[in-house]
Amino acid sequence: MRFYLSFLILFFYIHCSSTGTIKIEKVESLTTKSGLQLSEKDNWLIISSANASKSFLSLPKNQPFLNAGIGEEEVSYRMAAFRFKEKLIALCQNQEIQSITSTDDTITIKGNLTGNDCNTDFQFDITQKSPKSILINVKFSNEKINRTYFQYGSSESEQFFGFGEQYSHFNLKGKKFHLFTEEQGIGRGDQPITFGANLTAGAGGDEFTSYTPIPHYITTENRSMFYENTSYTKFDLSESDYVKVNFWENGFQGTVWIGESPSELITLYTEKTGRFPELPEWAFGTWLGLQGGHDKAKKVVEESLQAGNPVTAIWIQDWVGKRVTGFGDQLKWRWYAQEKSENNDSNGKPEPYYPDFKNFCSEMNSKNIKVLGYINSFLADTNPKIPNDPFRNPMLEEAKQKGYLVKNQKGEDYLIETVGFPAYLIDLTNPEAVKWTKEIIKKNLIDVGLSGWMADFGEWLPYDAKLHSGISAKKYHNIYPVDWARINREAIVEAKKEGQIVFFTRAGYSYSNKYSTAFWLGDQMVSFQTHDGLPSTIVGLNSSGISGIAINHSDIGGYTGLKNPPFYFPNYDRTQELNERWAEANAFTPIFRTHEGNVPARFHQVYSDSESQKKFAKMGKIHYALKDYFMHLSKEAKEKGLPIVRHPYLNFPKDKFTHEIKYQFMLGEDLMVVPVVSKGQDTVKGYLPAGKWKHVLTGEIIGGGKDVTFQAPPGQPVALVKVGGAWSDRIFESIQKSLK
Repeated sequence: MRFYLSFLILFFYIHCSSTGTIKIEKVESLTTKSGLQLSEKDNWLIISSANASKSFLSLPKNQPFLNAGIGEEEVSYRMAAFRFKEKLIALCQNQEIQSITSTDDTITIKGNLTGNDCNTDFQFDITQKSPKSILINVKFSNEKINRTYFQYGSSESEQFFGFGEQYSHFNLKGKKFHLFTEEQGIGRGDQPITFGANLTAGAGGDEFTSYTPIPHYITTENRSMFYENTSYTKFDLSESDYVKVNFWENGFQGTVWIGESPSELITLYTEKTGRFPELPEWAFGTWLGLQGGHDKAKKVVEESLQAGNPVTAIWIQDWVGKRVTGFGDQLKWRWYAQEKSENNDSNGKPEPYYPDFKNFCSEMNSKNIKVLGYINSFLADTNPKIPNDPFRNPMLEEAKQKGYLVKNQKGEDYLIETVGFPAYLIDLTNPEAVKWTKEIIKKNLIDVGLSGWMADFGEWLPYDAKLHSGISAKKYHNIYPVDWARINREAIVEAKKEGQIVFFTRAGYSYSNKYSTAFWLGDQMVSFQTHDGLPSTIVGLNSSGISGIAINHSDIGGYTGLKNPPFYFPNYDRTQELNERWAEANAFTPIFRTHEGNVPARFHQVYSDSESQKKFAKMGKIHYALKDYFMHLSKEAKEKGLPIVRHPYLNFPKDKFTHEIKYQFMLGEDLMVVPVVSKGQDTVKGYLPAGKWKHVLTGEIIGGGKDVTFQAPPGQPVALVKVGGAWSDRIFESIQKSLK
């Protein structure tokens, strides 16, 4: 049955200089058979449920809640750093509500948007999907519309968390930012390196650039919003009483949930978008990131085991061979093992290799050491900057011949200048290219004995690319990393290795949590700086978990170092102190993996000397002591979508002091970690919520509900179990036992 609202004869106009005008009648309450309600309160249209205590959505009556427009953008692209300049050609900023009707479970608002050189009808459907969720869907009749503006109510006290991996801010209230998967940038606002990176390559990034942005958030009102759109999107949370969203496409679709706790909201969100599988037991030991050939790998593993480190895996990204460039040690982006020595393309010296790679993997497996490798969706070409470059890539030649590569606007294979050498992207919208890629993964990675790999990149698709399917790169750009993860996962399933193999991705977007088996936080600087060093990884872990990235970690020690930057900028080298503090923090994250970095010979490594081996082994023991707890949390992530690493707010949502915490985190519900993230510090200050807390190393019991300053000399990480927690005694006893 359809209900119609009667209109008053006279309409009133309310003008807003910034957003145009709205023409709307005074409405009366409306309830569908499913219990969805629309009512009027003050200057708001309130969308709520008869079966819930809080509202889903508030739409303003004193200014338009919908605008539309036609725009053009100028996009610069270099090293997957994107810069956008927009020209708005037409704006429909005046909104007229013509009818509000309902069916059994849907309320529909119809009307018209007008402005200078702009006119379109709109339909705004609000459908109840459950007592705790609604689906909202907006469509415009004018197909030329490619800008959508939506605003809805908030309050000064409502705080916002999530939006994928955010490295600089956990609480986004008061911020304006964009969501678009790209390289996070070198520095991201830390100086002077960001200035230098922008000056030389336009690749500095800012405090909101991210590999994995996701249009999903939760708030302190126990409300959650997820948008299905895949275009470039801007959020404005700078006003106390409004949320403003701008999609660079025609219309939008989203889901709103209401719940009793933030954890419930994450469970509801991941029920829709997907959840990570459980990690296998071997994944909770130490993963040594090594380069340099089979002899070095065996040597470092043996030394680590002798030091007492519970090594269960080695991650050897150079299994495909190494290319030394001006940026550092890079890889030969052709996806098969390098089993013979070749001339290094920079200095002519023989490079390390892995003879009889399949046998090497078998040998390591016999010692209960899994072997992990590396792959990405690029295929590298010869480097024109190197005379007579000896590098050859037969996979690239095959992909060119079969038409498997992303094209440019001329229909030619899109040559992309990466850091060090040019390369081409595989077109993941081409079914034959996808099939070919999966066969490479199955034959060259799985069949030779790899138990996992880094599935790198995904964020480099050019904005002006042409794709096999015909979809616009503007809309597919954010989908590309999701499809890259899906293809890796499908190859594992087709090889009947589900649950045995772990691959980890860095780039992602909505639904990445459905396909990836783990994430890592990307390429941080080897520094203590706020936006792109060790501190940023804590914020990234906390924020990503809210948007479904339940299993995440970072490179121990960071990745990016620079020598002799332009002008008088300092060198960025990994120090022993940084390595040790990073290992202390990561001992309490699900995957404990090292990375030698982009210039291994210059960086301090966890195996640099016997003392470093011993100190790192201690952190490995602490991490492995948490194995049973990690396995419990991994199962919980699969069943409920809850992140293994959790911001304290998730466990203490009624404690307002948790809203602004940036540099501490919890494992599950029972373990609080307060890492040292600043250089030269022997103490660290953290906030403990109400209750009693027990230091896992000293056994000291401390009362909560206050800030506490802890002694934290190197090698003595600060972690506390919640007294009375379900796992607290087991965690404490296991860590104490591991250090005897």
